[in-house]
Amino acid sequence: MSRETKQDRIIRNLLDQATEHLHELKSLDANPNTKELDVERWAQSFLRNCLGYSASAGYSIRAQETKGKMRPDLVVLYQDKPIFVVEVKKMGFDLNKSDFRCGKVQLKEYLSLIGDVRWGILTNGCEWKLYDFSLPEYGGIEIASFDLKSEDVIEVSKKAVEEQAYEFFDFHESSYTTSTWPELSKEAMAFSPESLAKAILSVDVVRYVAKYVRGEHEFKANHEILTDRLYWLLEQGLNDAIKGWNDTKAAEIHKFVKSQKRASRKTKRTRKSAAAVDDHGPTTPLMDMQPPTTAETSTEDKTAS
Repeated sequence: MSRETKQDRIIRNLLDQATEHLHELKSLDANPNTKELDVERWAQSFLRNCLGYSASAGYSIRAQETKGKMRPDLVVLYQDKPIFVVEVKKMGFDLNKSDFRCGKVQLKEYLSLIGDVRWGILTNGCEWKLYDFSLPEYGGIEIASFDLKSEDVIEVSKKAVEEQAYEFFDFHESSYTTSTWPELSKEAMAFSPESLAKAILSVDVVRYVAKYVRGEHEFKANHEILTDRLYWLLEQGLNDAIKGWNDTKAAEIHKFVKSQKRASRKTKRTRKSAAAVDDHGPTTPLMDMQPPTTAETSTEDKTAS
């Protein structure tokens, strides 16, 4: 029989609360009169009831007492010691803004005032971003994120809620108390723009991209020319490199990226489930998760043929 993993068990136990909170969030999103304070109250409840930062587990959540002061919206404490802060923005706020009063800058200021706190979370209700501020020279490294909207819609079906629960599990209290957050931080450092650019332009990756291009377009790419084109694309960025780049084209690429990320998560969970099989043999896992059929597989098949 397959042993249920700790992650599977936690997610199974929080599904009812997650469903209720997603229904509430959907109502907030549909209401044009929703205020930032409404999102803050919802986020506080979500932290307690879905992400596990409850009083019974030794946590408390302190809300900002006076608006307009240099204080974070929410401070999560464990046994009265601050462990991370949360900056809450209104629904639809662009969390990627880079101006002086963006949420990330505010998080950094709050952590500097509190002192000895490494982690900060930025959210607008739907989108959540987790930052590591332990290295001041980087100004906060984004180490994890999730979006409770799918295709700009908050889905509340049982399957969709379960899928979302796996996506936000990295923010769960059980991830905080293990080595997950430091490991995610190491991963983020390894995935810095410079590191990724060198990886993408490495010989092995260029060869793989050439195989993908051949499978998709039936064209055998020259590796040197392909390397130059990849470097040009990295240097320019999609926004400047593609003539007529617009919101529609950006949405298409974003949709593709999200589909690939979901496929990657399913593959990862399938491997974890396989690793959890004990000596008694397999049982039915929490979700029927099969490795996805990807363009990579079809490309390799075409190349082999």
